Amino acid sequence: MVKNKDQAELVIVLFDVPPAEIRGNSRAHFRTVRSINRQRREIAKLLTLDRMQETGVKSLKPRVLVSYHFYNTREIDLDNLIIGMKPTLDGIVDSGLIEDDKPSNVKLAAEFSLCKKGEKKTIIAIKEIDYKRSRME
Repeated sequence: MVKNKDQAELVIVLFDVPPAEIRGNSRAHFRTVRSINRQRREIAKLLTLDRMQETGVKSLKPRVLVSYHFYNTREIDLDNLIIGMKPTLDGIVDSGLIEDDKPSNVKLAAEFSLCKKGEKKTIIAIKEIDYKRSRME
C-alpha cells in the first residue's frame, strides 16, 4: 500500500493494556466495570485532545484506520483486548477527532508483543485511509 503524505495520523500512548475487568471474559461487578470504563473514556478523550492540539489535527475524515499495538508481560487474546478498548475508542470519538466509530468510518487492526515488566503500554495510531482503496482490500 502506497502511503500518501497528505494523510493525517495521530498517535496516542496509554501506559497500560485494558484491565481484566473490562475485557471480554470478565465477570467483574457492573459498578467496577462502569467505573473503569468511565475513567478510560475520559483519559482517552483528554489524551486525544492534547495530541490534537500538539499536532494541529482537528479531525480525521472520512474513513480512518485505528491500529492498536499492545505490549504486555504475558499473552492475552487479541479479541479480549479489543473488547477492552471500547471505552477508549468512545473517548477518542468524544474528542471530535473521529466523527463516529461505525464500521463504515473505522477499520480496526491489532497487534500484540511481549515486553519486559514495567514496559506495558498500548499504542493507538489513527490515520486517514483512502475510502476506495479500503473497500477493495
